[in-house]
Amino acid sequence: MGEKHKPYVRVTLEGPDDGGDFGPHTPGTKTAGIQEALDYAHENCRDVYIFGGRGGRHDRKAVTPGNVYHLEETLRVPWSHQFRLDGGNYILWYPKPTGHAIVIDSQDNCSYRFGMIVSESEGAAVCIKPQTAGPDDCVVVVCSLFEFAGVCSYTTGSEGVGILIDASDGPILRNRIFSAETMTHTTGLHIVDDGAGKGSVTANEFNVLCTDQRRATGTAVGMRIGDPGSNKIQENWFRGSFHAPQGVYLDESGEYISPPGFVAPEGAIALDIFAQNNLFECAFFGTRASGMDLVFEADSRDNTVRTFGLPNGMTNKATVPTNRVVSNPAAGVDVLTPPVPRPGEDLLNTTCQTVEVFVLHSGDVSEWKICDARGSSRTFSAGLLVGQSFVLDPGDGVRFEYDTPPTWDWKALR
Repeated sequence: MGEKHKPYVRVTLEGPDDGGDFGPHTPGTKTAGIQEALDYAHENCRDVYIFGGRGGRHDRKAVTPGNVYHLEETLRVPWSHQFRLDGGNYILWYPKPTGHAIVIDSQDNCSYRFGMIVSESEGAAVCIKPQTAGPDDCVVVVCSLFEFAGVCSYTTGSEGVGILIDASDGPILRNRIFSAETMTHTTGLHIVDDGAGKGSVTANEFNVLCTDQRRATGTAVGMRIGDPGSNKIQENWFRGSFHAPQGVYLDESGEYISPPGFVAPEGAIALDIFAQNNLFECAFFGTRASGMDLVFEADSRDNTVRTFGLPNGMTNKATVPTNRVVSNPAAGVDVLTPPVPRPGEDLLNTTCQTVEVFVLHSGDVSEWKICDARGSSRTFSAGLLVGQSFVLDPGDGVRFEYDTPPTWDWKALR
């Protein structure tokens, strides 16, 4: 650029030949001029605007001239503080088989609005990972906004992810991450903490309007919140809708086809939770194997999932069964009623729902006790009455001492 210290930096689809500051015709660029624009803006403390335009497909063919910026190498967003990247709708296309398409370093009070990110790599289409002691000399992503028109991972391999949130080198705190959709063959959103170190993911808002995996054929996962051993992904908000794999493909005529009779495989999970103490609002669509809409893994606990329903059901593997599901409508009397435990044995509520327990026959009970998941308990040195009821939250336990057992029925509450 001949002129220094412009009020903002512009990236255009034919830049700099069309009057933009940077673009695909920037000499020597491998990132359609975007890396050069980011580096210039970082050095000169300026914001960036990336121009877009109408694109996509129409009449079964790609729109021309289109709105695509091609990435021949990973685009690296440097650390920043109080920086803004804005723009129209465009596609950033990363055709390489390995590596991440975009890597975002430490940020503080920054705002990013990207177009659609499309990757064919077994890496991530978008990786948010603080690595540099940048803003206030901290390795952190904090109080920043990230928006994507869409994030697509079309790898045909077994790996690949749409959005990777990686706190293994530093915390990711109090941010808003929004994508209108993720379209992936493998994993839509994956969050990674550092259970042994300082890399927490806390107080963030994640919103994916459409977690679309209709093109997937394998064990695709919509959102994977943590991994075995994760213990620092806590107090976050998640919101999204999930569509099951359908094996959809584009045939020779340019029409999208779903193979007749396609069934999503056993490991295709919509929402897979390893983390603790988070809030979710979810909608689930399409056919999956039984129990695969929602899976609570062994380390998960104290999460609350609000949903319009679980058409394919859930699986609860949690060691401490304190995860809660609030469904619209509630399961009501359809919730599973377990047998009354033997005298002196605890029975835990593992339904992931708050239940009201109704006494149908009192039996010959001399004492009974309710205990919560943290060990606090209440003991009643009395029998039961027909029509009596009590409430058990997820993870609560109940114990009876009796000669003749009572009988009961459970009802799920909201």
